[in-house]
Amino acid sequence: MTKIRDMNVGILVGRFQPLHKGHVKAIEFARNNSEKLFVIVGSAEKSNQKRNPFSFEERKKMIDLALKERKLQDNISIVPINDAKNHTEWIESIKNAIGEYNLIFTNDELTEKLFKEDGTKVLNVSLQDRNELSATEVRKRLELDKEWESLVTPEIAQYLTEINAVERMKSII
Repeated sequence: MTKIRDMNVGILVGRFQPLHKGHVKAIEFARNNSEKLFVIVGSAEKSNQKRNPFSFEERKKMIDLALKERKLQDNISIVPINDAKNHTEWIESIKNAIGEYNLIFTNDELTEKLFKEDGTKVLNVSLQDRNELSATEVRKRLELDKEWESLVTPEIAQYLTEINAVERMKSII
């Protein structure tokens, strides 16, 4: 049996509110640089809010659709993690949910600092067109019913249309 220390077991953390092309590239990068990958969906308990409009189940579905389209499902698990009272509790909740890992993929300075302090190797994920490719920008365009489809992959655009994301974003106060 292969032991964890003999494998690259990685985690990639995000809220994916919603999943956009930059997220998909980050997942591809992380999967290509690990033997087992856990995609950690943060703020999993939140939905129907301006900053967190989509439920964990909807975000999981978006990730599953993107993985399936790219034939990347093997050795990837999608795990929900709720918000925590502090950073230590948050890292512990990830460890409790998935067990051992030895690699984190991130471009967030705080996340990098926290995991390095915890002894985890960090691989930085390059940001893709960050001015436009952000979930904040996608949510803003959905709410304003402005062109948003180019920021997400075709399968995600179709799914967001199916779940009436534009109407949802307009209705959230």
